[in-house]
Amino acid sequence: MSQLEQYAALKSMLHSMEKDLGLTKLSSAEKAILSAMSSLQGGLEEGDYVYSRNLKLHALCTDLPNPTFFRGLSGLLAKQYLVLPEGRAKGVYRLK
Repeated sequence: MSQLEQYAALKSMLHSMEKDLGLTKLSSAEKAILSAMSSLQGGLEEGDYVYSRNLKLHALCTDLPNPTFFRGLSGLLAKQYLVLPEGRAKGVYRLK
């Protein structure tokens, strides 16, 4: 199997997973942020939050322009994939 065929197979599998998880309506930036958040949050204690600056430095988010990154964060908050700590308006997030 060529590398391009392997890529196509992985892309198909990813699309199926996104469909199963109900993520197909998210933008590519929102998907990148959500994936990075899941990765970063996995290494934290229960109840800890991820700083947006650490999220922006994740390999999946470094290429996102700042306006796109912050629009993606806002979209994920509005769609209730992410939450803020009580009393905070921005800066730290975690998966709902």
